[in-house]
Amino acid sequence: MKIRNSLWAAVALSLVPAVGCAVELKVLEWEGYISLYEKEFEAWAKSKGKDIDLVLVAKPDGSPFYIGSADDIFEQVRKKAADVVTPTHNYYKQERGKLMQLLLPLDTSKLGNYASIYPSLRNATFSKNDKGEVHALPLLGGSYALAYDSAKVKAPDSWHVLLRPEAKGKFTVTGDQFEANVYQMAMLAGVKPADVYDYDKMTPEQRQQTAEYLKTLVANADSFWGGLPSVEQLAKLEYATDYWFGVAAANAAGQKWKFASPKEGVTVWLDNVSIAGHVGSDPAKLEAAYMLLDYTVSEEAQAAIAKAFGSVIVNPKAKAKLSPDQASAQPGEDFFVEERFWQPLSDRSRNGFKKMWDDALAAAGKK
Repeated sequence: MKIRNSLWAAVALSLVPAVGCAVELKVLEWEGYISLYEKEFEAWAKSKGKDIDLVLVAKPDGSPFYIGSADDIFEQVRKKAADVVTPTHNYYKQERGKLMQLLLPLDTSKLGNYASIYPSLRNATFSKNDKGEVHALPLLGGSYALAYDSAKVKAPDSWHVLLRPEAKGKFTVTGDQFEANVYQMAMLAGVKPADVYDYDKMTPEQRQQTAEYLKTLVANADSFWGGLPSVEQLAKLEYATDYWFGVAAANAAGQKWKFASPKEGVTVWLDNVSIAGHVGSDPAKLEAAYMLLDYTVSEEAQAAIAKAFGSVIVNPKAKAKLSPDQASAQPGEDFFVEERFWQPLSDRSRNGFKKMWDDALAAAGKK
C-alpha cells in the first residue's frame, strides 16, 4: 500500500507544471521575421509575468530552417514541429486549402493590437474559411516592385523599360518565383490585374503577347535572383525587380535605389503570422502564441521590421517610431488592394505559366 501510494503521489506530482518552467514556442519563419525581435519579445513577456522561449525550427545539422515554400510550412505543421508560422497570403487556400486546415482559427479579441492594423487587412478574405473564421494575422507586405538606381537613370513609368534593347544586361529579375514575372508581363499585355492569376481568363492574343514579352524579358536580363537581389548585383545594374528587401539592403550600403510607379501597376504580397492547430490543445502554449502574435503587430516590432527590411508595415502607428525619411517611404492603406494580391493558382494556370517561362528560358539559351 505504501509503495502504491508513493507511486500515485509521484504520478500526481508529474502532472503539476513546474513553477517557473518556460513555455517553448517553436517558430518557423521567413528569415528574420520573428527572430529579429526575439529577445525583445521574451523580455516583454517576462514583464507581463510570462516566461516564453522562442525556438527556431532547425535542420538536422542544427542550423535554422527557414521557409522556402508553402510545402515547408505544411510539412512542419503536419509533423507538429512548428507552433507559429509566417505564411504568405496566397498559401492559405492553395491546393484546396490544405495548409489552412492545419491552422488554428484566430480569436482576434485576444489580440490587443489587432484594431491598429489597417481596416482593409482586417477585412481581407484570403485566410477566411466558409464560416468566416480568420487564420492569419497580417505582419508585413510589399510588392513585386520595379526599382531603379536613381544615381544612374530616371524613374521609368512602365514595365516596358525592361524590354527595350538598351536595357539588355542592365537589370535582374526573380528566377525562383517566376510567376511574378508572368503576372507583370500579362499586365503589360493588357490583362486586368485581377485576371493575371488565371490562365483561362487571358485571351489567346493576351497569352501570346505575354509569352513574347517574357522571352524579351529573359533575353534582356543580366541575371536571376533567388530570395532577393544582392547588394553586389545591384551595384552593377540600373534596374531590378524586388520584394523591397534588396533595395533596403543596397541603400543601407550607400546606393541610391528607388521604387518606380509603373502605369500598369504592381502585384502585392502579404506575409502573416498563424498558429498551428495542435497548439489549441495546450492552454499555456496557446496563451504564449497569442502573446507573440500580438507583439508582432505592436508599434515596436513593426518599426523594427520597417527598419530592417524596408517593407510595408501593417500597423500605421509604428510610423511614429521611424525616421522622417523611413516614415515617408511607407505607403498608406491604399497599398493593400486585395484585387492585386497574389492568388492561389490552379494546376492548369501554374502549368501554363511554367511552360511560358521555360519556353522563354530556352529561347534565350538560359535554361
